[in-house]
Amino acid sequence: MKFELNNKIGLLTVVLAFVSMALLPSLLTTQSVNAASHWCEDRTDSGSWNQGCKDGWYDHDHCKKYSPGSGEYASGYKVGWAKGSCK
Repeated sequence: MKFELNNKIGLLTVVLAFVSMALLPSLLTTQSVNAASHWCEDRTDSGSWNQGCKDGWYDHDHCKKYSPGSGEYASGYKVGWAKGSCK
């Protein structure tokens, strides 16, 4: 009986360790799907800057080339690009 209990505890420990390792990458991800949208919109009321920020973040996250355009859009794009990361 004691042997069976030790086996169950050991198996439970292995299962918990496996599940923890499987979920670890998603727990460590700091950017949510909508992070760019909310973060950029909280910075300014400028629609052009906000769109540039979102586009820059998206482009960098998706490993696209840096293409900032001009004006306020370019300023926002640069900030968004800095927040993104190509993986």
